[in-house]
Amino acid sequence: MWAVLILALASSVYAEVSPDPGGTAGVVRGRVDIEAPPAVVWNVILDCSRARRMAPNVQSCKVLDRAGDGSWDVREMVVAPPLVPKVRSVFRSSYDPVKRITFKCTGGDVKICEGEWRLVALPGGGTRVHYTNRASSPFPSLPDSLTREALKSDMIRALKGLRKECLSAAKA
Repeated sequence: MWAVLILALASSVYAEVSPDPGGTAGVVRGRVDIEAPPAVVWNVILDCSRARRMAPNVQSCKVLDRAGDGSWDVREMVVAPPLVPKVRSVFRSSYDPVKRITFKCTGGDVKICEGEWRLVALPGGGTRVHYTNRASSPFPSLPDSLTREALKSDMIRALKGLRKECLSAAKA
């Protein structure tokens, strides 16, 4: 029985969205364990061609600029959530390969967004992925509680999609 419970917890996805102490944004946190090495997870996260499969509301993802040494890039992502207009975000990411990605919005509809992806190698060859993002809503007229629930649901779907894409990539 304990083995089943531990397996269920290990395969679960954690997500929470809380108000920002500053009051202008919300804080999204997520975590998922993936049975693939950090290098595989890293490559999947950076692969724009997989973005639509990981998060169904993503309409497009493209790299606009990048450092010659690969230490950073600027990306544009367009998301089409249900019942609201499309959202365009432009963000700059800095890379500490196979360990950490930090990002900050530089343009688009989301005025505040800054956060990180952290990858932690697990015993047995897996990876624990931690995600944090402090972000403002591009829809200030929507109730905060509705926005937080939508973000939490999207985070869970995205982390499950990330795990699925990583498992597929690991088999290839």
